[in-house]
Amino acid sequence: MDIPDRLAPVLQRIAATSPDLGDDPALAASLVENVTSMLADAHRHYADGHDASITSDQLLADEHLATGALHAERMQHPAGAMLAAEVLFDEYLPVFVDEVGAETPAELLRASRALHSGIWRRFPAGAIAYTEALRQRVTTANLDSRAHIARDLHDRVAHGILAGLQRIDLALLTDPPAPERTAQLEAAAAQLRRALGDVQNLAVALHARVGDDLLDAALARHTADLFPETDHVSIVSHGTPVQIVNWRAEESLTILLEALTNWWKHARDAAVRVDFTWADNSITVVVQDEGPGFDQDALAPGRLGQSTMRERAALIGATLDVVSAPGTGTTVTLVVPTGAL
Repeated sequence: MDIPDRLAPVLQRIAATSPDLGDDPALAASLVENVTSMLADAHRHYADGHDASITSDQLLADEHLATGALHAERMQHPAGAMLAAEVLFDEYLPVFVDEVGAETPAELLRASRALHSGIWRRFPAGAIAYTEALRQRVTTANLDSRAHIARDLHDRVAHGILAGLQRIDLALLTDPPAPERTAQLEAAAAQLRRALGDVQNLAVALHARVGDDLLDAALARHTADLFPETDHVSIVSHGTPVQIVNWRAEESLTILLEALTNWWKHARDAAVRVDFTWADNSITVVVQDEGPGFDQDALAPGRLGQSTMRERAALIGATLDVVSAPGTGTTVTLVVPTGAL
């Protein structure tokens, strides 16, 4: 897209002030398109003789909602767009005044209002679209979580209870000799205890809380509650741990507990190691097990809860990567930003 010479320095300053806008090709192209459109609107506003800069009547203009959705898709917070708008107004006002030939105080005031109107009318719609996109992600993640819990209740808990009851029924119906009856009842009791353990694990996972702990300490605490009878889990930290905002820490803990629950389901006899690497602006957590692994190309729908994990990661601006192959174990890597936004 051709950029007018007068606009190029402004776009360069916006890109320098908000690197995410300049570094992402899609956001950069959207920036140029929107700025060009804003200025065209400002010129029309001025030419039509409008004196007001109020834009609230166009908060939900359809043509502006796409920008907010694009920013939400790339986890670009609306504050970045607001800063870009301030830079554009500050830098381009003298240029705009010159372009429209404003000279008198009334004309200068009308030019300022016209530019404000052309710029500002985009951002409420964009912020609303951003919020709506995040709300949809939360809804999707919650629905996926509910479906995942329903599968666990059906496939693990209900199946375990049914198997235990069948063993009891068998002992009651056949009335075998005492030693055999005892063995059957003990097997039934063991089956029901496993089902109880699955229920307790689900309850712990549902009530994941970081509290005042650091993320690695919270994970260690919940791991001890979830898997008290195994010594196959090791948690190691590298660097200087830092506190992250609670909403981001809670989602991170939920994702990591899901990764460990998957290990327990599919590879509990193998060792699993969790490595926290604390950097200035992010935390990288790698959950690596030595289990049988799986074929990612033949991944069954819903296996590993990956869709829910990815949705939760996207909600907090984190990235999630899962790598596995038959015979090589599974590695889950979560990278979480430590900033407030």
